[in-house]
Amino acid sequence: MEFTNLKRSLKPYSMAIVSVFIAVLSMSIVSLISMAGKSLIAKELDGIGLNGMSVSAYNSFEENITNNKLYDILYDCRDISLLTPVLYDYATIDFSSGIQLESMCWGISPMAEDIVNLDLLHGRMFTRADISNSSFVCLVDENIAITGYDRSNIVGKELFVTFGDGVYKFEVVGIVNKTSSVLNGLSGEIIPNFIYIPFTTMENISVNTGIDQILINVADEQVTEQTIEDYIRRSGQLDRKTSLKITNLSTQRNSINNIVNTAFLALFAVSCVAVIVCSISVATSVNTAVSNARHDIGIKISLGARKIDIMAEFLFYSALACCIGIAFGIAGGWVVMTVANTLLRTSYTFDLSLLLWGISATILLTIIFSLYPSYQAASLLPVKALSRE
Repeated sequence: MEFTNLKRSLKPYSMAIVSVFIAVLSMSIVSLISMAGKSLIAKELDGIGLNGMSVSAYNSFEENITNNKLYDILYDCRDISLLTPVLYDYATIDFSSGIQLESMCWGISPMAEDIVNLDLLHGRMFTRADISNSSFVCLVDENIAITGYDRSNIVGKELFVTFGDGVYKFEVVGIVNKTSSVLNGLSGEIIPNFIYIPFTTMENISVNTGIDQILINVADEQVTEQTIEDYIRRSGQLDRKTSLKITNLSTQRNSINNIVNTAFLALFAVSCVAVIVCSISVATSVNTAVSNARHDIGIKISLGARKIDIMAEFLFYSALACCIGIAFGIAGGWVVMTVANTLLRTSYTFDLSLLLWGISATILLTIIFSLYPSYQAASLLPVKALSRE
């Protein structure tokens, strides 16, 4: 009986329940997109090394003179946990099948796997022996493997790489995910094919001379650009006229993250328009409930019910309708999240801080928009309330 009465009392609030459900569902979906977007962007930023520093040396003519001497100085620095020299040049790749590809060739060290987040699919990374011996081994991205052999795993195959007028035979020792092309950002070029060789090998055969830059990861966040520069200067191995360009990529990462967070907040704010709409719907529902219950209100006031009691009754039902809508909205969002993760084979979840703020705003606005119609109900004169029945 009590459930039947509750169901009848909530009937005028059905539109409010639906409105709250839609508002919370939209906020859940936006918070899910926000968390997924932030995760993907963070992964991409890791992939281009935006969690460390870039070091280059220049002479008085502003010519890049970064070399192995600078690399050796940084290699001995205790404040640096990982580092890799980076060299790049254009190259042409020829397969035995006759297929030819234009490519960007990167000269790197074994530590590059962690610094620029190379995702190794097959085979192995370079070893110290490969670097010491300037071995003619290479990693290629998945695009190159599939184009040349119609499959991703071509470990052990040979290919010919042309630098300028020289042609060199390389053995493929590893395949990396094609998304590793985010190294693109270091050269400013957009070429879909990438090949990686030991930096010592590239120094010997490339048309370009010297190292383009050195990427480092610092051991402690407290280590600054000035700390690194002071260490290099103290080594005494660098000419005083040599200028150093040390870029803190983490600072750029923070700036990008701030922009991303602002964009997602703006997107979430747009979804919160639904909260305003649902609040208006709640006020309309309370007005409908008051209109339907005028006779009952008149009787209750005649029997001595206080204004606060009448207001509390309508506020209770509007709050209950809001909670039901929120529960359905969260359940709907959870279903969307589960289906999306299953289809995309991911494990994203809600951005709880955004979602909690949105739900809190929904509850607060529901109460605020319910106050006036509830007050009107409590202010009805018994005679007028009963006369309209």
